[in-house]
Amino acid sequence: MRPLLLTVGSRGDVQPYLALARGLLAAGHRPLLAAPRGFAALAAAHGVEFAPLNDEMLALQDTVRGQGVRAAITAARAVKPMLRRLLDDQATLTACQADVIVYHPKSLGGPSIAEKLGVPAFAGLLLPLYLPTSAFPSPILPLRPPRALNRASWGVSAAVEAPYRGTVRDWRAEALGLRPGSRAVAGLVKAGGVLHAWSPHLLPAPADWPAYARPTGFWTMPVSGDWAPPARLARFLEDGEPPVYVGFGSSYSGAPETLTATVLEAVRLTGRRAVLATGWGALRAGSEPDGVLVIEEAPHDWLLPRVAVAVHHGGIGTVAAALHAGAPQVVRPFLGDQPFWAERLHRLGVAPAPVTGRLTAVRLAAAIEAATDLTSAARALAAHVRAEDGVTAAVARISRAS
Repeated sequence: MRPLLLTVGSRGDVQPYLALARGLLAAGHRPLLAAPRGFAALAAAHGVEFAPLNDEMLALQDTVRGQGVRAAITAARAVKPMLRRLLDDQATLTACQADVIVYHPKSLGGPSIAEKLGVPAFAGLLLPLYLPTSAFPSPILPLRPPRALNRASWGVSAAVEAPYRGTVRDWRAEALGLRPGSRAVAGLVKAGGVLHAWSPHLLPAPADWPAYARPTGFWTMPVSGDWAPPARLARFLEDGEPPVYVGFGSSYSGAPETLTATVLEAVRLTGRRAVLATGWGALRAGSEPDGVLVIEEAPHDWLLPRVAVAVHHGGIGTVAAALHAGAPQVVRPFLGDQPFWAERLHRLGVAPAPVTGRLTAVRLAAAIEAATDLTSAARALAAHVRAEDGVTAAVARISRAS
């Protein structure tokens, strides 16, 4: 079987698809992973065939982060030409003669590539996006509506895609020779073309979803057992009690110096050691008080099993890694689906209430202390999550469809 896996975005959007590609490869198939060109080396390291896609939008996102409204408006004007170049790269993928396509909705071109090739397609969703339910509102809705409006709230996913429909329509006709109109992703998902890539122990399928929508489990990479930590990180971990991990990825758009100062004061108030990951700039490297180590990044699957508490933004990739590690979590959500996962973790008893509103050192310190009392619950849930094999479940489903 020749599966085409198509994804765009940051590492959190790419790594689950790489995990799926590895699973397909192990099952004897010949997957092709198409993703932003910056991930070519990562794919090569795992022996996965790779097709590079335009990554200008990812670079633009990094450039304007934290630069204010004017920079964001200026950047928005450049998005459509960049999107067209990304879609044109995707059009070349029709030459790979795929038997089945698994696409991230951010790619926008996945359903059209499948239509051109006449092959089955699955939306590989890392969070619920397109199947309405009355059990909970759309995770990307910025406000929590009354329960009676839960099902109606799922229309927000289609609204998010609206600004790009004209570009996609023109590309379909000009690059693929297809009719201008196309089926919306929501329609394809409703017809059964979906793989929900999260743990049912984190979020089970609601009762009003069809059987095909049951989550497969997380698509996770093998533990980075061969990863060698920098000497200073290894020494720090060996020199005392497990530290608190703090990392907010790329979510924070305010002043990183202020956020860093707040985090350092919160850590001081707890009297605990800490590892701060600057990531994409949410936190800022600077002086390291006693008991604090600042790093750029480290594989979550390696680091989080070695910490006492994981403090983060609530992105699903970090949520999955912390659940798998059995680390209690403190979530300071900023945007998108992060509040949804933060509240879900709290309901499961592996995180205190989300730290929302104004972030202060006192509030963050209190949340860290509250999280330490949830260690047993986090470890118990981790045993269930680690017993799942989401990649194998997804490979089986893909194999049946081709």
